[in-house]
Amino acid sequence: MFFSDEYKDGVFYGDQNFSIPYHMNYGAFVLEKFLKYKDKVALINGDTNEQITFGDLAQKIVNTTTFLTQLGVQTEDVVAVCSENRIEFLIAACAVFCVGATVTFLNISYGENEMNHAVNISKPKYIFLSGSASDSHYENLKKHNMIRKYIFFDNPPAKQQNVISFRDLADENIDLKSFKPVHFQGRIMTCMILYSSGTTGPAKGAKLSNLNYIIASQQPQPTERDLTMLTIAPWCSTMGIVTTLQGLIFGKKIVYQSRFNERAYLRAIEKYKVGYAIVAPPVLVILCKSKVANEYDLSSLEVVTSGGATTNIEVLNELKARYPSIKCVIQGYGMTEATGAVTNDFEKSFKEGSVGKPVPGIIAKIVDPDSGKVLGCREPGEVCIKGPVLFEGYIGMDLDKDLYPGGFYRTGDIGYYDEDGYFYIVDRIKELIKYNAWQVSPTEIEAILLKHKDVKDAGVTGTPDQLAGELPTALIVRQQNSQITEKDVIEFVDTKVAPWKKLRGGVIFVDEIPKNPSGKILRRKLKELISESRTRKVTSKL
Repeated sequence: MFFSDEYKDGVFYGDQNFSIPYHMNYGAFVLEKFLKYKDKVALINGDTNEQITFGDLAQKIVNTTTFLTQLGVQTEDVVAVCSENRIEFLIAACAVFCVGATVTFLNISYGENEMNHAVNISKPKYIFLSGSASDSHYENLKKHNMIRKYIFFDNPPAKQQNVISFRDLADENIDLKSFKPVHFQGRIMTCMILYSSGTTGPAKGAKLSNLNYIIASQQPQPTERDLTMLTIAPWCSTMGIVTTLQGLIFGKKIVYQSRFNERAYLRAIEKYKVGYAIVAPPVLVILCKSKVANEYDLSSLEVVTSGGATTNIEVLNELKARYPSIKCVIQGYGMTEATGAVTNDFEKSFKEGSVGKPVPGIIAKIVDPDSGKVLGCREPGEVCIKGPVLFEGYIGMDLDKDLYPGGFYRTGDIGYYDEDGYFYIVDRIKELIKYNAWQVSPTEIEAILLKHKDVKDAGVTGTPDQLAGELPTALIVRQQNSQITEKDVIEFVDTKVAPWKKLRGGVIFVDEIPKNPSGKILRRKLKELISESRTRKVTSKL
């Protein structure tokens, strides 16, 4: 057995040596990096070919920062961005960093209840809205009195108070040389609020600091080569915003799309000679099974990074067999609470099937979740982490219950490490459902179901799906004499949740929801009931 100096007494230490600027402002850090690549193309909209250089991106960030300052945005104010992936999204986010405020991202796909919940957690005073976001959410958002101004990327509604056009604030050029972002004088300040679903209910607001992001942005990229990068991950998600900003900080040209469309995705690889793609596991499956991929020249694609959920090694092998230009498919493991990556692998040293080694800024160990004992090589247990990239905590919640002695955060994920110190994720303690790398809280869906007058009791779990990972599935106990149908239940939930939380796994009616003596739902039993129900259906058709 061999370990480097990064391993001691059951604990793995990622590199803890970083350059920390005294200003402690992530926006200032980003601007300094962007200006190193001034004339190089930074972002390309893969659907419209709209492009912007690093220099122009920096200029628009400075222009927007200056306007926000004039508007009265102050340190510790919260500013929200609700938009699909577009250049203005990143300009707005980086400007909020520079002005010293906190940015939060409101998912454009949220239902009304989820939007209200997120707004009530973060309490933004200002909101940037795209046209699509405005169409879906503006009328509802106006009900929240804490919001002072709405800044519209597209055409603002006529004759509305507290409305500003983004075009009016981003066009007046401010002198880059004289511009100075807010200086925090070495203080650790909150930079971002992201939403992390838990098993106890709706999303929690995770606070990430400027220091968290400055350190995470110094973690090496999976490939050191200057390959054009393609991403479709929503920038409102941890995976989307972290990987995009990290790529830009390292000077990568990034092609982005707002949503996945098979032909558009393949066309973008061919048109922009994409060499490096960041994807969720379902996209790998689609590429493996694609009936149209042969119509496109994908020979430029050499490196693929997959995150959000583990991927079956057979899928990885099938992908490389079909697309010989792909030299490696790298898997990583991360979470919002770690400012992105916990472990990662690299083109020069990747081990197929693993999720790599702890990244800089992470200290990790594997612990028996019952006894708290630190476990050894190839002994599965709970992955526990700490370090300077660990988040500040959840808004309005005590973090102590999620920590082991010594400040190690309990991830809720089961994993192990091998003789070379590479990590593997095998299961989850937490009961989250992962649909297309999005997290779904079973208890959140159960709470919605129990509001239906014909539902006596409900339990929700995930059922395996090769394409999506897991499908949210409900087991329902009807009220006496109720004639509620599967369609009724699905439509009831559809109107109240985001697309990834819909009951795509269907509904099964049962006599009782299995629970332990304290009343906690036994989700393992739910999965058994689903399996039995589907076996009976198959048998009845024979």
